[in-house]
Amino acid sequence: MTANAAPSLKPGFVLRDTQTGFTPGFQGDLLTDFTFLPDESMLVAGKYGKVNWVPKTGAPRQIANLPSVTDQDMGLQGITVAPDYANSRTVYTTRTVPASGSGAGDFGVLRLSRWSVTVDSSGKPTGLVDERTVLQTSADSNAHGISTVIADEDGTLWVSVGDSADYASESWDLLAFRALDLNDPHGKVLHIKPDGTGVSSNPYYQAANPNSVRSKVYASGFRSPFRFSLDPATNQPILGDVGWDTFEEINRVAPGNSYGWPCWEGEQPTRIYKEQAQCAGVSGVPPMWTYPRSEGSSVIGGVIYQGKNYPAEYQGRYFFADYTSSNLWTMAVDAEGAVPEQFGTDAGAIVKFGATPVGGDIVWADIETSTVRRLVYAPGNNPPVAEVSATNDPATRKVTFNAEKTWDPNGDELVYNWEFGDGTSGTGKVVEHVYPAGTSFTAKLIATDPQNASGTKTITVYPGNNAPVVQLQRSDPQQRYAVGDVISATATATDVEDGNVEVSWNVNTLHCRGVGNCHNHPGARQTGPNFRLPFEGHSGDTQLQITVTATDSKGAQSSQTVTALPKQRRITIESNAPAEFELGDERGATALFTVGMNVTITAPETAADNASTFGGWSDNAPRQRTQRMPDADLTFRASYLSPIERRYNTDAAARQILGAPVEAEQGDGDVRWRVYQGGRLYWSHATGVHLVMGEILAKYLAVGGHQAFGLPTTDELIPQDTRGRYNLFEGGRSIYWTSTTGAHPVFGAIYEKWDARGAEMFNGFPTTDELPTTGNVGRFNAFERGYIYWSNATGANEVHGMIYDRWASLGWERSAVGYPTTDETETPDRIGRFNHFQFGSIYWHPDLGAWEIRGMIRDKWAAMGWETSVLGYPITNETETPDRIGRFNHFQKSGGSIYWHPSLGAFAVYGLIRQRWANLGWETSYLGYPKSDEYEWNGMRRSDFQNGYITYNPATNELIDRRY
Repeated sequence: MTANAAPSLKPGFVLRDTQTGFTPGFQGDLLTDFTFLPDESMLVAGKYGKVNWVPKTGAPRQIANLPSVTDQDMGLQGITVAPDYANSRTVYTTRTVPASGSGAGDFGVLRLSRWSVTVDSSGKPTGLVDERTVLQTSADSNAHGISTVIADEDGTLWVSVGDSADYASESWDLLAFRALDLNDPHGKVLHIKPDGTGVSSNPYYQAANPNSVRSKVYASGFRSPFRFSLDPATNQPILGDVGWDTFEEINRVAPGNSYGWPCWEGEQPTRIYKEQAQCAGVSGVPPMWTYPRSEGSSVIGGVIYQGKNYPAEYQGRYFFADYTSSNLWTMAVDAEGAVPEQFGTDAGAIVKFGATPVGGDIVWADIETSTVRRLVYAPGNNPPVAEVSATNDPATRKVTFNAEKTWDPNGDELVYNWEFGDGTSGTGKVVEHVYPAGTSFTAKLIATDPQNASGTKTITVYPGNNAPVVQLQRSDPQQRYAVGDVISATATATDVEDGNVEVSWNVNTLHCRGVGNCHNHPGARQTGPNFRLPFEGHSGDTQLQITVTATDSKGAQSSQTVTALPKQRRITIESNAPAEFELGDERGATALFTVGMNVTITAPETAADNASTFGGWSDNAPRQRTQRMPDADLTFRASYLSPIERRYNTDAAARQILGAPVEAEQGDGDVRWRVYQGGRLYWSHATGVHLVMGEILAKYLAVGGHQAFGLPTTDELIPQDTRGRYNLFEGGRSIYWTSTTGAHPVFGAIYEKWDARGAEMFNGFPTTDELPTTGNVGRFNAFERGYIYWSNATGANEVHGMIYDRWASLGWERSAVGYPTTDETETPDRIGRFNHFQFGSIYWHPDLGAWEIRGMIRDKWAAMGWETSVLGYPITNETETPDRIGRFNHFQKSGGSIYWHPSLGAFAVYGLIRQRWANLGWETSYLGYPKSDEYEWNGMRRSDFQNGYITYNPATNELIDRRY
């Protein structure tokens, strides 16, 4: 956060500041909240208990100073006006109150109070009286207390309560789990009546016990729901939940929902807490929006714009901010997956949003300047905002005026004119002026832009006044502090004009989570010469800034600041595998921590290689351990075991086979392997750890190992016939070995076919690797009792025995029949076997052998009924006729044949007709080729030929051949 930097806003928007009467700066009163009265005046609350009334015109005045615990984020945090204020004069406050005994925590109690406002004769507020406690619970930490209170139109109250747990991110706090407990008010949004009982529409309301905590709970699972507002359309709370380690959240709160803290932060399980048994099975409703804490670490829930003055595009948009980064955003809350749009930067140290009663402009409280800032849409030129400071040298009565913090909403260059109040003037951003005699003068700055718009600021100066002189002593300025060590200092102040002046002490915790990501936590104040404060441990790069201030009767101040730095010692993790260890709120293998802090150290389940898992600490502590930091560096040793190491260490049989490792484990988070004397172990998430050895390993490496052949999915196994060994690999791959065949891979469609047919029990072990066929069109493996051939057109099919021999004699896939399209199959008559091929078939008969048949001859045979036809099985391959014109196959039965002629086609001829035709000289006879099958004709059988026919008379047994 850049203090006092000029804000950068959307074009046309400017800020108009209202002074609250609070002293600005982190040493000042620290404005935390504001609320509008019916006449548009305001009540404003400061962290240290002050309540001021701020009229629309005129000077603010203090009306109350409420006793409050102000350590860290405690103090007076909230103020709101009852909807019937005009009649009841009722307001409500939220604050931490000093208390002890039953119901109190280490820091007192968190209290929601109801007050009556006293007024003067003109109705202007003068005080707060008649405090009545509406809600109260323990303050167990100095952060995440009771914060926002909203008085709804129906008179009910909405209030947010933080978990009041230790905010340090070095370790976890059991108290944080109260956020999930419906019987505890911490970590909740509550909806209650003015008497403190629950609203009957609450999701856990108990009619028999309306004062129970459950009856008051609207939603749960929050860490620090510091600021929220109600959606005007739905009356649902929309809140900002300040993050712990990873994310800031904007949540649209629905009744009964749990938002998961401390088990969830953003949409992720929470570091450290996720390891605790209390988080087992806990779920959380995801936020409406998150942003990482590297971009800001204190979300400030805002309001939905419902006004009349801004451009229409902002109507219904949600304005919210981050305190530490001073960024301002808007977001459409009625759209699924809406993404915020940055509206401004350097918008100030925003801690509360609201809207003006008339016009509805967005306003916010700036804790650093203690002003209420109004976001005004005023396109065009806007006047400068003048800011001035002054210092004086009483010896010379010279006053130095400084206007460097003056800024122009339009970014224009400014002209600076000064009226010194003694009748003289000057120009310049920084000017010096020597005053004549006199006690005080009122100087005026006029800052003018090029369009002659101007802003003014006056300041009263005392040229001859001496500022108090502060004398500060520390017991040891070089001391660094452990948790619990007492920071002690002594200071006095004297003033030339006033004599001894009382000193006051302010403590500011400057907490940084990275370069440019720092924010302040103003702490408790002390008065008097002696300062004592126990040192607390803090996360990140944190220091305590202790400022002692003396102020004289003229308002001149002198301050000195000392910084208390932590005594830090280093924790180092030594690990055999790189891993992202969590050391408190640090990630890495080493970090510094304050002596006396409790630091939670978490070893991740899985190392950076995404494979090795936690094996243990050298001292056998649990994976997540909590260490109170001693005044000495610490080293812890973590051991990670890869899946391969775990297998090797726990599998005695595998160790016996593998022997000792011969090289370091290789690989990454996806694939790992290690070489041993007797083989290798391979691992992946998908396959697990498997052993490959011997000739199978040699073949595996020869074909490319895991990069080419995939990872093993089994150890070496014994096949069903027990003669050999095999491993299976990814992608349907395998390597089989026997002492007689050696090791050969079988994979893809060929492996699938082989495995489906019974693997080695069917046609034995592979005797070759997968090999290419001629022209690299197909692939095949040879097996002990056959082959499997594959092509893209036919798939994988097995062929063996005499059918394979016949196919081989024809030229395998280069032959006229091409690739097999079926496995070897039994014929329907259960006597023979066959394979179909792309362009033919080979049929085998136990007495006849194997013969190929194809083309139109095969088609004719198929049409007749294959081997069950009158012809039976083929007894020849397809053969060229002696005249070299036709083709034929002879068959088993009826002395049959099928002859083919290119002009006539294929026809069967058999029995006595075939015998006569053969005796005449087959196709070379005067009859030529058959041009019909045998058919019934006038009670006889007849076959027609090219030049005649043959008839057979069964009655007379007479054969006749003749020409047409």
